[in-house]
Amino acid sequence: MALTSTTPPAEAAIGTRGDLRDLPWACMARLWSGIVLFVFVLTHLLNHAVGIFGVGAMEYAQQWRWLLWQSWPGTVLLYGSVAIHMVLSAYRITLRRTWRMPKDEAWQIVSGLAIPFLIVGHIVNTRVAGSWFGADIGYQGVLVRMFPAAVFSQSMLLIMSWSHGVIGLHHALRYQHWYRSARVAGLVLAVLIPFLAMAGFIAAGREAAQAGPPAPRTPEQQAGLDRIDMMLTSGVAGFALGFVGLMGVFYIRRRVGNTITITYRGYGPVDVPSGTSVLEASRMHHIPHPSTCRGRGRCSTCRVQILAGADELPEPFGAERAVLASIGAPSSVRLACQIRPAHSLSVRVLMPVLGHRFGGDLDAEAREWAMERDATVLVLDVRAFTTLTHNRLPYEIAVLVNRFSAEMTQTVESHGGRVDQMFGDGLMAVFDASDKPASGARAALRAARDMARVLDLLNSEMRGVLPIPIRAGIGVHTGSIVLARVGDGLDDNLIRAIGNTVAVSFALEAASKEFLADYVISAETAKASGFDFSQLQPREVTVDSNGMSVTAYAVPDAATLDAVMAGGVMLGMLGAARG
Repeated sequence: MALTSTTPPAEAAIGTRGDLRDLPWACMARLWSGIVLFVFVLTHLLNHAVGIFGVGAMEYAQQWRWLLWQSWPGTVLLYGSVAIHMVLSAYRITLRRTWRMPKDEAWQIVSGLAIPFLIVGHIVNTRVAGSWFGADIGYQGVLVRMFPAAVFSQSMLLIMSWSHGVIGLHHALRYQHWYRSARVAGLVLAVLIPFLAMAGFIAAGREAAQAGPPAPRTPEQQAGLDRIDMMLTSGVAGFALGFVGLMGVFYIRRRVGNTITITYRGYGPVDVPSGTSVLEASRMHHIPHPSTCRGRGRCSTCRVQILAGADELPEPFGAERAVLASIGAPSSVRLACQIRPAHSLSVRVLMPVLGHRFGGDLDAEAREWAMERDATVLVLDVRAFTTLTHNRLPYEIAVLVNRFSAEMTQTVESHGGRVDQMFGDGLMAVFDASDKPASGARAALRAARDMARVLDLLNSEMRGVLPIPIRAGIGVHTGSIVLARVGDGLDDNLIRAIGNTVAVSFALEAASKEFLADYVISAETAKASGFDFSQLQPREVTVDSNGMSVTAYAVPDAATLDAVMAGGVMLGMLGAARG
């Protein structure tokens, strides 16, 4: 049965051209204006933090800040960014079809709406008072007027503006390749900077209060400031009333306007107002639908396959086209957050929410099921396992495998690693240390050395049972992995490491046979560990059929590896002593 709709041309325009919030220039303008405002807030808070050293230090730092923000280019950039960010953000909020959203997105909206009301008085008594009425706006005078009467309001302004910017910056940068390694440092700064700013504000405020009251403002100055304050407050209130009114108009328009039907494979049809994005429709009707970028078109987790009605949709453009091209998506796959159909269609969610529970914070749920980490992967394979188990009784094989498994697991865990997979004749272990890659690499190499001692112990204990001594080859590589939960539900699953780093580790282990070496260690692991491998000849190891190769070191036995690690430690000690 064909899917039809009686959507008028005015509504169809939304589905064919996209609205203002989805245009590439609008997204970029909102993003960059927000970055400018964040930099302004950052410099302001850093200036406050200097107050720990006294009002004089704040005055000195303020001169440098004024060079940037009180110059004509800085003033135009700052207030232009304010206008652009307010208008585009308000327009985006106004066109929301649903208010179901993650908590951090809700806080970003609430804080963004509160900032204009909190900042009006501050602007009037600083920038306006100094530029228009020649009042003293140095820190000494401003702090006396604000401290302690305005501590609460200024604290709220600080928290609202800083958290609003940090959340926005996090979602803007989180898909950059370097962001994962800088995330911990960024989190520390995000907490430390406002704390130091408040400490500096309080310390300098107490010092300023002891210096006595500032010079009083003239009646003309005060009257002018009161007039400007009333005008700005009225303007903000008018903007807010217009914003609320516009939201009401759009809401009524959606309620009385035409609707379309979106049929979800596995969930059935739902009716939504024309122009509602597929992601918004999912949230409105509690259909599990992940979107880690909060519907901004920066990720592909919300993608859907269009089963019917694809001919009525506009071609991808802007952010959607770039994302789909990056994953090599076929023409039937689209981003649910970017398509706003004006006609009925049928879709299938390609990446449903894992597990049995569905909450508002899909980003947190996504992190519970998969995360990218920097880690060192160790792969061990027992040599000639078929010969070892040939003509052995099943019980003898079970004893050997279980003893091997227990000893190797203990060895890995004693060095802070985790056995990711255990095979009958080998294992794969992960040494996860994203914050300190050197720790993971060192732990993996020490575990590899101790595995040789374990094999010597097993050979000694089972000498009369085994036809040949147990030997093993080990490959070690450091790089990025994805830790993914495999299973049904958070309480019934296994964490597995996947990715190119795992494939390289298996290739290095296989190369140990060719090199007649017990260990093949990648150059990345050698560099991360800090141990000195310079005495060993680097070799190229082919990883796949496409000819991809990595540089690695073939270590013949545990004694050589032990000497390499001992030499690395000595070199580190000598370097520290010279320093």
